[in-house]
Amino acid sequence: MDSNGINEKGDRVNAGFDPSPENVNDLKAIDNEDGKKRNVAERPTWDNQIEFLMSCIATSVGLGNVWRFPFVAYQNGGGAFLIPYIIVLLVIGKPMYFLETVLGQFSSGNCVKIWALSPAMTGTGYAQTLGAVYVLSYYVSIIALCLYYFGVSFNATLPWTQCLPEWRNCVPSGQSANLTEIQGEAVSSAQLYFTP
Repeated sequence: MDSNGINEKGDRVNAGFDPSPENVNDLKAIDNEDGKKRNVAERPTWDNQIEFLMSCIATSVGLGNVWRFPFVAYQNGGGAFLIPYIIVLLVIGKPMYFLETVLGQFSSGNCVKIWALSPAMTGTGYAQTLGAVYVLSYYVSIIALCLYYFGVSFNATLPWTQCLPEWRNCVPSGQSANLTEIQGEAVSSAQLYFTP
């Protein structure tokens, strides 16, 4: 193959998708269309279709689906928000997801290597990587808070059920209180605990 990516037959070849294996022992012989044998690397496969499906679901469904989506849907019109959301999901989201899955299967590589098939799209893989790093940077703190509150919830007395002395007009959460003693608007201890 020359420097322009043209092989001996005159076909244009993208070297990014035709790497030679590092370990010759990973090769197995298969028949070409012309009956000759050629060596190709063994590729790992899924044990069954359910395993692949569960992997796709695990990749698609994250903390944002459970935690943020109901809030965003409520803010943007409730049930009416679902109509444009489903349309965009079916027209843009799922085809892009399918495209990434197929290209990943074809290239056996990561998101940067996938987009090497087109020099104009090379930046797409780097943008996906940068986006993943950005999302991980704030998801780590959210997961840490979830784990912290999960651990604290095993205490006999939850910290957000009691009023601190500096909170005025506080009503302890989960208890009956005499609201006639409070002047002004009563606020639950949980609301005061979780608001900065």
